Amino acid sequence: MSDNGRHEFDLTPEGRVAYLEALLYSAEPWANHKLTFVQHLDHEDPRVRAAAIQGLWRWPDVELIERLMQIGEQDPSPVVRAEAISALGIYMYHGAIAEYGIDEEPASQTTDEEELTEADFAQVKRFLLRVHANAASSADERRSALESLAFLDDPQVIELIEAAYLRPEQEWKSSALCAMGRSGDDRWKDIVARELYSAQRDVQVQAIRAAGEIGLDELGKDLWRLTYAEDLEVKLEAIEALGYSGWEEAFDRLDELTLDSNPDVAEAAEDALDEWFLITEPYEEDTLDPDGDVDWDK
Repeated sequence: MSDNGRHEFDLTPEGRVAYLEALLYSAEPWANHKLTFVQHLDHEDPRVRAAAIQGLWRWPDVELIERLMQIGEQDPSPVVRAEAISALGIYMYHGAIAEYGIDEEPASQTTDEEELTEADFAQVKRFLLRVHANAASSADERRSALESLAFLDDPQVIELIEAAYLRPEQEWKSSALCAMGRSGDDRWKDIVARELYSAQRDVQVQAIRAAGEIGLDELGKDLWRLTYAEDLEVKLEAIEALGYSGWEEAFDRLDELTLDSNPDVAEAAEDALDEWFLITEPYEEDTLDPDGDVDWDK
C-alpha cells in the first residue's frame, strides 16, 4: 500500500492485463465489472484491449454492440479484432435463447435498453456472416465469427460448420468442433466421438468439450476413460464434460476424483459432480446455494 493509503496498482500493460484477468475469473457472481473493462477498450496496448474485450462476454451490454463491431472491423490488431468478433457471440446466444426468427425481418419494437431486440440480433448476425465470408479477414477473425454464429439453429450456419470441419487446417477443425458444442445439436455426435481420440491436442480438447456441451451421455464411457489422461488439460476437460454428459455411471469416478491430490482436479470433480446431480436428479431451487451449486446440507 502506498503512503497515501491507496492500494498500489501496476500501470504497465502487463499489470493491467493481470488485473483485468483477475476480475474476469473472480469468484464474485454478484459483482459487475463492466465499466472497468469498457474503460480499457481504448488502451494503447493491444494486449490490454484484448483482455478488456474478453470481459464483455461475461458482462454484455447491447449499447456496446456498435462499438464491438467497429473494433472488429477497424482495430489495427488482428488479435483484438478477433476478440471483438468473439465477444459478439454472447448476443447470438441470447438471440437463440429468445428464439428470434432466422429469416424473418426483425421487428422494430422499442424495449428496455438492456434487452437484446430482434433488430440488434439481426444486425450482429449479418456482421458475423460478412466477416466469415470476407477472404480479406484473418483466419482467426473468420473462425471467431463461425464460433459466434454457432449458437444459432440455422441451416446456413450448419453448412458453415460442416465446411470448416472438412478443411485440412487443424485450427479450422478445432473451431468447427467448438461450434458443434455451442450448437448443442446431437447431429454432430459421430464426429465428436471420432475426435475424442484425435492426435491433434486442440482438436481433442474441443471434441471433449463438445461432448459435454451437447450432453452426449452415450459417450460417457469414453469421457470416463479420458479422466485418466496424463495431460492435465485433457483430464480437466474430460472431468467437466463427464459431469455435463449426465452419464448414469459417472458418479463413482467423479466422486473418487474429488479426493485427488491435485487441487485443480479435485475442484473440477466437485463442480462436475454438482452438474451431474442437477442433470440426473434435478433439485428444487431451495437446495441450491447462492452460487448455484448443490447445498448438500439440504
